[in-house]
Amino acid sequence: MRKQLIGLFSGFPDRHFTAEIAARLQAELPVRKSLVFISAWPEEYEKNDDDSDGMHVMFEEKNMPFEMHCVIDERTSFSEASRLIQEASCIFLMGGNATAQMALIKEKDIADAIKDSDAVLLGVSAGSMNLGKTTIDIWEKMEAYEGLGMANITILSHFDTADQERQEKVLAASKIHPVFAMDDLSAIFVKEGRVDTVGAIHYVEDGIIRPVDEELVKEMEQEEFRKVFDTIPDQFDKFRPRYSEELFSDLIDYAKVGPGVKVLEIGPGTGQATDPILRTGCEYHAIELGEHLYRKMKEKYGALPNFHIVNDDFITHDFGEEKYDLIYSAATIQWIPEEIAYPKIFSLLKPGGVLAMMLTSSEYKSNDEVLYEKIQKLYDEYFQPDIPYTHGGFRYTAAPEYGYEEVERREFPGKRELNADEYVALNGTHCTHIVIPDPIRETFFQKLHDAVEEAGGKVVFNDTHILYLTKKPD
Repeated sequence: MRKQLIGLFSGFPDRHFTAEIAARLQAELPVRKSLVFISAWPEEYEKNDDDSDGMHVMFEEKNMPFEMHCVIDERTSFSEASRLIQEASCIFLMGGNATAQMALIKEKDIADAIKDSDAVLLGVSAGSMNLGKTTIDIWEKMEAYEGLGMANITILSHFDTADQERQEKVLAASKIHPVFAMDDLSAIFVKEGRVDTVGAIHYVEDGIIRPVDEELVKEMEQEEFRKVFDTIPDQFDKFRPRYSEELFSDLIDYAKVGPGVKVLEIGPGTGQATDPILRTGCEYHAIELGEHLYRKMKEKYGALPNFHIVNDDFITHDFGEEKYDLIYSAATIQWIPEEIAYPKIFSLLKPGGVLAMMLTSSEYKSNDEVLYEKIQKLYDEYFQPDIPYTHGGFRYTAAPEYGYEEVERREFPGKRELNADEYVALNGTHCTHIVIPDPIRETFFQKLHDAVEEAGGKVVFNDTHILYLTKKPD
């Protein structure tokens, strides 16, 4: 999930933005210092210059001129490409050869800079295809490769039901990976988890085509919502609560974790439940969906010889023949549909292997009922998340329905005392709070801060750390 706009376009045959697309860009581009194009024909310099000039005219005619514009291609030095991306107000991946464009991005080593940029990020045709999580260049090679992952979708551009050859290729690609087939003059806009569409777009899976409707857009938003924590890696690392030492002692003893034991953590975030397991000397593996959270984990633990992590989606990742003695999740598994999580984990566990699921339940009402009531009134007035949280129905005790042994629940008490700044910062790491739109969010957080200050400057939480344990039968 990204705070700045991502715009995915199929194509503009007459080189003009439609009124609806232009209006959205005008709203998102109040600052227009530098427009940086990335070529999809890296060695065709004259074409790149002509195309970038022509595409800038598209902005100019809609009253969005930039102070400067340029194109990154093979002429651009490594250092200059990095500088241009870092200083861009808008980065625009051009159309052409998708495979060649991705090769250029890798050659200039600007993929991370694009992902970390605060610029508006746009792509047309090949460019929009490369902004997706998975890319299939149907004209070059009918094989999936890893895109930039700015949106968890696969785009195919210039779709036209009257174009039989293109339609056949789209149907073939959809059997490799579900795709969004976009007609020209269509757009998909993604910002802070919200998804908006313009024009004719079709969802194609396993050779079946259906129009993108409101229900499918909501599904897309939930996919984006799963990455909500990736927007705040440093804040998440600093303020998310850790679990009790007693819980980990119990888990380590139960699962006999130590050297030679193979462990997988699902969605470690920035390591809130990693240290105690990693310190046992086990063979630790993790899979993390968020790009920035993944990098934070690498930064913290990458030098340790028993640490291994991949940046991917547990739901779709191919683990090959890997099997684990322990698979565990700390407040993560509820983001995975139960009917996917339990069977896939079961297949990844060795016979007798352990599944551990942990979460924390907290309350402060019993410590300060007046403060609690005051804060509840603020929630009634200001708690207006843009995207609903629909992932709270996971049944932690349902494992036996999927072949596991009976589930055991264990509880461990804890206590935290937070000042007003810490309390607000903690709230800023909750998924439903991150997606409250400004200025409501800013006002809400300030009033929460004031309420805590007026109550003596602290909130005392009584925590219950909960551990669910089950096994795959021998």
